[in-house]
Amino acid sequence: MKITVLLENATPSSRFVAKHGLSLLLEANGARVLFDMGPDGSFLDNARTLGVDAVHVDCAVISHGHYDHGGGLRAYLEAGETAQVDAPIYVRRGAFAEHVSGTVEHHHDIGLDASLDACPRLVPTDDMRLLGRGMMLFSGVEGAWPRPSSNGRLLERRDAGLEPDPFVHEQSLLVHEGDRYLLVSGCSHAGILNIMDRAEALAGAPIDTVIAGFHLTAPSAGGVPDASSVREMARELARRPTRYATFHCTGLDAYSILRDELGERIRYLYTGSSVEL
Repeated sequence: MKITVLLENATPSSRFVAKHGLSLLLEANGARVLFDMGPDGSFLDNARTLGVDAVHVDCAVISHGHYDHGGGLRAYLEAGETAQVDAPIYVRRGAFAEHVSGTVEHHHDIGLDASLDACPRLVPTDDMRLLGRGMMLFSGVEGAWPRPSSNGRLLERRDAGLEPDPFVHEQSLLVHEGDRYLLVSGCSHAGILNIMDRAEALAGAPIDTVIAGFHLTAPSAGGVPDASSVREMARELARRPTRYATFHCTGLDAYSILRDELGERIRYLYTGSSVEL
């Protein structure tokens, strides 16, 4: 397996564009999967700089209905039209609903471009979708572990108006290659421990590697909302026989806390970096 970061919040290299968002290219079992598309077409520019093809993939996935993960959808569709690529793009039902950040009285839009919802390349997914080649999308995550406190300012419009987002539009990717299980999650709004528990129940085995944002930093606040809960979560992650790579919404302040507990078992992935398993 190989994961290449096409876009993330930061990069140590002036060759790449870094923006608040996420886009990954996953290669496993002979398949190539584009996982998230960042806020715009910058991930395509970075892919060209890296010399990798982010357009000719077997499928694409949008992890949830926020612009920093699916804002590049229009650019990807246009690139696919030019290249005559029609690979499916898996999007959870409800991803194109109105999603905002803030309060009911004062908020700003963070959703996907609703005008793209009817695109024929989009394939709506439910609680589980088998992709073949040892890959599965899943959602509907419950569990007793706390969800990120930074979810508190994230709202979704429903019949009664703007309400706290339950994140039923979030999905994660489970990959089985050889005797290894890999879990990929965009922001882990359902809580990374809950998502891991669900993935392990589906796999019937522990997860070997987690590649995920943990949503431990609130962008509007610019810091860790609750350092003590991050440390408690880190201790639970350390008790599991898993290695971790993280990025984006985890934030460097939270990452330093995770690193204190996990040591070499966790690493931070920047734009342009890659990891092979």
